[in-house]
Amino acid sequence: MSFEGFPSGSPVTPLPQALLRDLAPTMSDPAELVVTLYAIEALARVRRYPRRVLLRDLQECRALLESLAGLCPAREVEQAFADGLHAAVERGSLLIGRSAQAGVWAEWCALNDADGRRSLDSPAVVPASEASAGRVVGASGAPAIWQSAFGTAMPPILIEEVKAAESRYGSERLRDAFVEAAAHNARSWRYVQAILERWETEGRDAGDATARAAVGGLESSRYRHLFRE
Repeated sequence: MSFEGFPSGSPVTPLPQALLRDLAPTMSDPAELVVTLYAIEALARVRRYPRRVLLRDLQECRALLESLAGLCPAREVEQAFADGLHAAVERGSLLIGRSAQAGVWAEWCALNDADGRRSLDSPAVVPASEASAGRVVGASGAPAIWQSAFGTAMPPILIEEVKAAESRYGSERLRDAFVEAAAHNARSWRYVQAILERWETEGRDAGDATARAAVGGLESSRYRHLFRE
């Protein structure tokens, strides 16, 4: 597709010079750059101060997801998003905080600058790493289980499918499968499905996949062939 140029008067998103000069050249994963850029764009549209955005709103941004799909074709989009967000938070360019709302953790994203730090500087907001290790307060139900294990909101397109799995396997088994997937650092619904199917056919005691994953990660997992089909 040929680009015909930016229209006159189109909105402009200011980017920190440090991102372009210092951070971008050191990023090895394009997902980190994509998530960081779209987070900055989303925050620039917030008119209140201090600025922060709900992480689920960022995760549901169509342009962001399409960019990840194009630049990270070897990964599922939700995995690429999780990888990019994790890298940005580890680097310190983005901040994540959580606040309990109606018994569920609402996750907030902010830029790591003075304004962003103020946005998360509230007794009601705690760093994501301190929010009960990612557990949802009183977690129950498929959306809460997803958010509890993966630290992000469930993509709307998967809600009915995951709820159907909850009805079939039960909340406890669904939660355990999500926890095991997170332990493999494979935050993907296909991976959770593979675990549930294997447990259904072989039972829960057919080996300790989590222990093997700690040694070899996803590549050594006994669910690998199912996940990549």
